[in-house]
Amino acid sequence: MADLEFPTVQLEPGTLRTPALRSRIVPGIGIDAAPLQVDCDHCTIHGRPLVSQHDWQEVLSSGQLGAVTGAFAIVWRHKGETWLARDALGERTLYFHHAPDGVIAGSTIRDLLQSANVPRQLSIDAIATYLIDAYLPGRLTMIAGIEEVLPGELVRIPANGPIARTQIWEIPPEPREFSSESTQVLELRRSLDQAIRRCLPDDCSLPIAASLSGGLDSSLVLGLACRARPGEIASYSISFGTQYANELPFSSLMAAHCGSRHTIVEFTPESIADGIAPTMAALSDPIGDPLTVPNALLFRYVSATSSVMLNGEGGDPCFGGPKNLPMVLSELYGPPTIRHKIQSYFRSHLKCFDDLPAMLHSRIRDRYSQERLEASLLPHFENPRYQTLITRLQAMNIQLKGGHHILPKVDALSRMSGMLARSPLFDRDVVEMSFRIPAQGKLHGSVEKWRLKQAVSDVVPEAIRKRPKSGMLVPVEGWFQGPLLPIAKQWLLDGLAKRDIIDRTYLERLLSHQLGGPRPRHGVKIWLLVALEAWIQTHLGDGPISVV
Repeated sequence: MADLEFPTVQLEPGTLRTPALRSRIVPGIGIDAAPLQVDCDHCTIHGRPLVSQHDWQEVLSSGQLGAVTGAFAIVWRHKGETWLARDALGERTLYFHHAPDGVIAGSTIRDLLQSANVPRQLSIDAIATYLIDAYLPGRLTMIAGIEEVLPGELVRIPANGPIARTQIWEIPPEPREFSSESTQVLELRRSLDQAIRRCLPDDCSLPIAASLSGGLDSSLVLGLACRARPGEIASYSISFGTQYANELPFSSLMAAHCGSRHTIVEFTPESIADGIAPTMAALSDPIGDPLTVPNALLFRYVSATSSVMLNGEGGDPCFGGPKNLPMVLSELYGPPTIRHKIQSYFRSHLKCFDDLPAMLHSRIRDRYSQERLEASLLPHFENPRYQTLITRLQAMNIQLKGGHHILPKVDALSRMSGMLARSPLFDRDVVEMSFRIPAQGKLHGSVEKWRLKQAVSDVVPEAIRKRPKSGMLVPVEGWFQGPLLPIAKQWLLDGLAKRDIIDRTYLERLLSHQLGGPRPRHGVKIWLLVALEAWIQTHLGDGPISVV
């Protein structure tokens, strides 16, 4: 592959000091509660844009909220009842607390915590789930008593009586029959082209950006966007320095291939350390993905010149990414019990599932129930709508990881920089189309995303289509043995250890890289716990915190 030269800029500490917040749903209770609040982006119904509160009131009056496409969270109050709803895939977040004197709802947990009606207590189930998954799926949040509205869910909370929940949109079932391979490729390509056009702003004068990792998903989004708006797209790749493994040759190849104005943004360990607290402060629940802080820093950098940034999120959940392979092997060679499959799913996240008995502090260890966490996944593994493992995992990954990790993350991080993040591969039509592709079209032997690669063969160079996925390589293992070890000790030994949540001896062994085992993954686990402590500190402060 030929060397390609693109400008590289190095981001210094202090980038996230002055966030410019986008609009959001602000909590209110009783007479202080607004009758209708909407947080939305590029929403339409039957092709008609929804641009005013009057438009939304018409949608609610006609009972057609399930037909709305685009990103939205909405709260309205009528005859003493509170109603809450969230878009189909979860591009916008919505949380609520049912207090004795009313319902408090808002776009962020931080907003809800400003109310004296919300207890400031951590949930033991949420802590354990986060340590396993690195995010919180489902209604569970880190704060006991606060619930998250599910993607595609309508929640009705009467003044007196039980909460009622219905789905205004559901992930499609697995079809009994499939169209021909060529038809699938054509229909998928049509869906992708339309999704890209929907994500591009109508105002052609607005500068448009796209993140570019060098993988298939971000490459195809950039390529299709450049075809729709030739010469108008600026692309950005992340680097951590030439001393670390990276995907820059592939991102540079794609940028040159489609003619985008490309910039490589390099993050120093110091800029990453400086961004931890403000990034975790922007998240409603902690996210332990090491890319979270670099993503936030990239949004802040790009916000100086663009207001909309496209991304390639959604390719793995919808089209059969590499994280399905461990589950396939477990299905082939492991015991055929549901419990084994659930435990294999937990282990596939490569975090702390097997560490929990040793890492949880004795104060809360006895209240942790592995069986309770396994039971929360049982409905997904027993869902009769999906006959094949690959499609069942697809539905789970879209609903859980997509709606509670990926999309909330890009929404929160773009929000703090005043930007709009748009994810064409999570477009509702693209997601629905992905379920009309059989399992062997997603995992073709050992080739991932087979049908997706066929659909964009004229857009993405062969070198990118045929390369194995590696993911963005954040060098946490090296950082926590060198420049970031002192700050990790500060976060964990001076902070988290004093909360009696994680055993101090475990933390000391982790920081000394002495956990043992075939794949200890010290750096990933240190980052996971640093993110947890930073989230607790920025949301609840330094004082004692109860865990229930």
